Amino acid sequence: MEHQPVITLNDVNGNSTDVLVSHNVKSRIRARSRALSNPNDYQELNVLNDPGNHPDEHYKAMSPIRFKVRSWLRKYVDNQSETLYYWQSRWRCKFLDLYFSYTSLMGSHTFYVLFLPLPVYFGYFEFTRDMVYILGYSIYLSGFLKDYCCLPRPRSPPLHRITLSAYTAKEYGAPSSHTANATGVSLLFLIALMQSTRYSGFSKAFLFAMVMFYYLTLVLGRIYCGMHGVLDLVSGTAVGVFCCIVRVATSWLLSEWDYGKELWFPVLSVVWGLTILFKHIQPIDECPCFEDSVAFMGVVSGLEVSDWVIRHFFDDRSLIYAFTNEYTYGQLASRLGFGVLLVVLWKYILSKPLVYSVFLKTICRMPDDRQEKQHLKIELTANSGEECIRYVGVAHIDIIGRFIIYAGIPISVMLVSPLILKWYP
Repeated sequence: MEHQPVITLNDVNGNSTDVLVSHNVKSRIRARSRALSNPNDYQELNVLNDPGNHPDEHYKAMSPIRFKVRSWLRKYVDNQSETLYYWQSRWRCKFLDLYFSYTSLMGSHTFYVLFLPLPVYFGYFEFTRDMVYILGYSIYLSGFLKDYCCLPRPRSPPLHRITLSAYTAKEYGAPSSHTANATGVSLLFLIALMQSTRYSGFSKAFLFAMVMFYYLTLVLGRIYCGMHGVLDLVSGTAVGVFCCIVRVATSWLLSEWDYGKELWFPVLSVVWGLTILFKHIQPIDECPCFEDSVAFMGVVSGLEVSDWVIRHFFDDRSLIYAFTNEYTYGQLASRLGFGVLLVVLWKYILSKPLVYSVFLKTICRMPDDRQEKQHLKIELTANSGEECIRYVGVAHIDIIGRFIIYAGIPISVMLVSPLILKWYP
């Protein structure tokens, strides 16, 4: 009889379970089932099912410089899993499983879709715009570097992946986009806090502590959940710092420039966004992080086009600039309620049929290449067994469609919503 390996899984209470592993079963073994109070906890028994783990020969399709960079960085990834597992095992408990898995949602693009527009309705448009730039380019740059280096996440096993969605584990490791976002946004908050004259010393100290608590929660949570290692966090921090510095510097240098007078500005914004997406580096393995880059570049372009429309056509700075921080509770409730409803209505109900069926396929006559990509993925998946497939790419219609859909979010917040709410008594 053929010998079958046994894997021992340990839960947070120290109970162990021996799992008989067959070559015909799925490589992913869950230690606990998924529930509202019970996030996914699993180990990927076949390391080749996660991107970045194949032998070096698999990555020889890279350019020589790119391959050397990957090989040099790989040594900082390979030897950290045992140390990270020791740290994870030492601190694991059910409360922290729940806490870090749910707080990780603060780094998801769904969270940003719903919550990033909210400061606008409190009168903080300029600050929100800075956050959009920092988050957008942190996502793009971290995704670009992930796909450039093709470095794996820390090994599981020994680490446990603790997550609400196993989809997030299918990306490369370094740099951590959660860490890049948390770093950039936290720095922006701290800079604004230091420049503010509205708060007392005690209030500033309290707000500083809150920002650091948010930052450490997101960053340390990536290690606790078995998603990232030290190199991932360090490189993610560098990306966040870089994007924040560039945004603060450009905001100061261009503060006197009224781009609302430049007719070419919205065209350049859209062309630039689509160009850096279509020229994005191609990974070796299939990796979904590019989709977040498309979404955020769409948001950045939608914000720039909306702001240009306001500056060009509304000389009295009405619309979004009329959202001051002086409001009644009734006005605030109407802004938040209607604004969030409009974003949800556009993003989750109206956008796909309007963008794909009406605009791209009917008006623009754009060929739909989604089925071609899907068939190729199915074929490669069938032939790969339990291994991560080679990079197939995203359909061109999906890149443009997703770009437009996410550009519609700031348009609904900055143009559509204020046009209606400006007549609210």
